[in-house]
This record gives sequence, structure tokens and C-alpha cells, in this order.
Amino acid sequence: MSSAPVRQRTLRVAVRSDRRLFRDALAACLRAELDYDVVGHAADLDDLRVLCQLRRPEVILIDLCGGIADALTRLRACVELARVVIVYDALSPAELAALWRLGVDTLVPCSHGLEALLVVLQRYREDLDARDSRVPGSGLTEREREIITLVSAGHTVDRIAELLEISASAVANAKRRIYNKLDVAGQTQAVARAAALGIVTRPIVRLAHAMPELTARECDILRSIATGHTVRQTARQLGIAEKTVENTQGHLFRKLGARNRAGALSAAHALGLLELVTRGPATTPVAAPAAPGPGTAALPARVPAAHHRPPVDSGLKVAAV
Repeated sequence: MSSAPVRQRTLRVAVRSDRRLFRDALAACLRAELDYDVVGHAADLDDLRVLCQLRRPEVILIDLCGGIADALTRLRACVELARVVIVYDALSPAELAALWRLGVDTLVPCSHGLEALLVVLQRYREDLDARDSRVPGSGLTEREREIITLVSAGHTVDRIAELLEISASAVANAKRRIYNKLDVAGQTQAVARAAALGIVTRPIVRLAHAMPELTARECDILRSIATGHTVRQTARQLGIAEKTVENTQGHLFRKLGARNRAGALSAAHALGLLELVTRGPATTPVAAPAAPGPGTAALPARVPAAHHRPPVDSGLKVAAV
């Protein structure tokens, strides 16, 4: 009697890019592949470091679309946590040499396309098949990730306990651990933080009409919710009545198709609104970005080479992929 084939385990990958479309597209592409588990994604290197401590990826994929002068110190912390693959548009020989000295494992030019990047990641996955390099620590457990995902969807403690078939007290205790690990004070801040780190799965937002356009006041309210302020704190900060905050918050929830503050944060992040309103005080209405139309350029299909870290005693080399 033949035994069932052993399934090769997935490669845990974290993605960093300050270009949201690039970040979302790459994360979605990797999630569609059975070989990879995207543990989260971040817009900046500081958030990436926190994400890596929480979710313990084996490979960190970084889109370095600008210069590296301001990024070297923060990149060093990432290199110490996992293997680092850099995707870049253009780097000078001096910048390439600086990245090698830092300990970056592989550099893949954007011009090489998606296939070259997948070949690099496949090599790393094959290297890990014979061993399990997961590092125990204080990161989020899978159960904690499930709970913060359900919290982000707007479910109550009792409903989460019912869905996961555990006690309500177990859910409450897990939430306290999650707040501590995310370094936040409460639920709304935890949802905002988890969304920014790509830890929670984005909800499918169903809108009755066009993409919502938020007034300046609604942007103020959404920004305050993301900060974790209560209705009273929001009213005091904005110099308005608590009743005005509640009414504006109700309008905001209806526009986002949400039932509560956590659901509103998740929907706003999925629509790209949360990143817009948290950049600074709102002075004009904010509209969600329009969906891309037909004719969008696709990523290049194939490219033959990527830069891999050279031995210590050699100069820069290009390894065939």
C-alpha cells in the first residue's frame, strides 16, 4: 500500500513596498501560488521590522524604488531577521556594493519581470524543504491572527467564540495578548495596525453606489478612529459636540458599508482611504482611487538573470536564474 505523497511546506514571505498597487498585486500573485504564504505586507521599513517580529517570515521581499541612503540602517535590522530579496528600478554600482556589504541575499531588477522573481523565491523554498527554520518567539500565533481578522470584520467576542468554537474568555484573553504584541491600547488601534501590516485579510467591500467620497469632517472622524480615540476624545480634539461625532460617524459607516468602528477601518483600508486620511489633516473631500481601466500594462513575462550575493572574497557577480 503506497503512502500519500508528503506535501512540501510553503515559504513564508513578507512584502514591503511604498507603492500600494505594486504591493497589493505582488502579494495577491504570491498568495495565488501554493508554494508561498504571504504573512503580511508593509508600506515602510519600520512597519516591516514590526511585521517580521510578529509573523516570522523566512524571506523578506523589498521593493526599493528610490535611493538607499536613508534606508541602509533600517535595512540592516531586516537582514538580521530573514533572507532579504531586493526588487529595484535602478541602483548605482556603489549602492549595489553597499547592499552586498549589508548582507542582502539577492537583487532582482524590475526589468527582469515576475518570472525571474518567482525563480529566486522557488530556490529559497527548495532550500527550506529539508529543514524547518521557523523561529519560536513572541510573534502572533495563527489563532491570534484568526481572532484579529474576525475582530477586523466587526464580529463581537461572543460571535468570534462561536465561530472558533472556543470560550468567550479565551477570545478576550487572546485580544489582550494581541494588543500587547501590536503595542496598542485598544481594539480600533489593533485593527488599524494589523491592516497597515497586511496581517489581516482585506474584506470584500460591497458598495451600493459609486466609490465613497468622504467629507473633510468624515476624514477627521476616520483618522480619529484609526488613532483609537473614543467619541468623547474625538469631540474634544475637534472642538465639536459628541452628538455631532456620533452623527458623522453614522454617515461614515453607511458610506463604507460598515456596522462599527472596526469594520469601518477595515473597509477604509481595503478601499485605499485609510492611507490617504492618515497622511495629514483633511482640507478637502477625499475620494477612493478609481479602479484601473483596460489596457493596463502587464509585468514583463520572463528575464534570464538576477543578482545574488557574491562570496566575501569576490567582486560583484551576476548569477543566471
